Amino acid sequence: MVPRRQVVGAWLLLTGFCSLWLGVAWDGQWHVDVGPDTFFTAPHLMFYFGTSLIGLTSLVVVLRSQRDPGVKVLGLRAPAPFLVAGLGAAGHLVYGAVDLWWHTIFGFDLLESTPSHLSLQFAMQIQAIGTIMAFAALRETRSGLWGLALAGAGGVAASSILLDGSVFGIKLSAITGAAIAAWTLSVMAGVTRSAWWMAGLGLAYAALHAASFLFPPWATQLYADGIDQPIRDNALGVPMVALAMPLIFPILALLGAGAVRIAKQREIAPQVAMTWLGAAAGLIAAVTMSFLDDFPGNALLNIVVVTAFGALGGRFGWQCAALLRRLSPRQAVAV
Repeated sequence: MVPRRQVVGAWLLLTGFCSLWLGVAWDGQWHVDVGPDTFFTAPHLMFYFGTSLIGLTSLVVVLRSQRDPGVKVLGLRAPAPFLVAGLGAAGHLVYGAVDLWWHTIFGFDLLESTPSHLSLQFAMQIQAIGTIMAFAALRETRSGLWGLALAGAGGVAASSILLDGSVFGIKLSAITGAAIAAWTLSVMAGVTRSAWWMAGLGLAYAALHAASFLFPPWATQLYADGIDQPIRDNALGVPMVALAMPLIFPILALLGAGAVRIAKQREIAPQVAMTWLGAAAGLIAAVTMSFLDDFPGNALLNIVVVTAFGALGGRFGWQCAALLRRLSPRQAVAV
């Protein structure tokens, strides 16, 4: 059995990541509807509380797991999921100090793509991966599978703000979004081997999307009123971060559920099935971006590149799932 400290730790990681994500969504809403902020505004404190909870939880679990198999780091044995999540949280807090310096020197942010923000976004993605790993070890229970679905949904949500801009006319957010979405679908399929839990991933994402849609505008208005900060005259109150999240992901999850069922019935090699599923996810993302978002870049080139990255994400996700299925108290060292 998985030690109780790792079970409780996994749920604390998920709680911390939800606080981190909703705090980030709230912070984005605050910038759009209000503008001025400091390092110590409530949205910042909310997402730093989340990452601090992840970091402290990882540290406690590592220190209390010295008699368990694990990855050896600096003379300590660390369960792999909590090592990854802890490193992501540590990086997030370090980059948070850089963000404090940035705010001190330049004041409030004018752009999302500041060096500190880019680093914080990468650190958030690492924390999502650590949380996914923690729940992969709890896959034998229904609650653990729901936790895995929520953690995967969080990783896909975080990918929507991972990168911005374009290179050679190729939209970077489409590449990262498609690759991480494909990877998550493939990991869910490989860990659970269940079409139902692929659909469950879509349901968990829909719930997280609803929270990201409803919470930031409400919290922004409430907080602004509480500190007598005026809302901008042109503020729309539209949940900007929620709109950046891939709206089609629940459909992709249902497509993944169908792919798992067909692959089982027709005995298609899983690597092949997941590669094609990833390519389909990339293709849909690229077509949506090119024709619905009115992106000025090269549509055909975007479709080819994003589809290729989706296929790679699906293939790599299946390989990662094989490793995640070995995550247990007795086999974590093998990772």
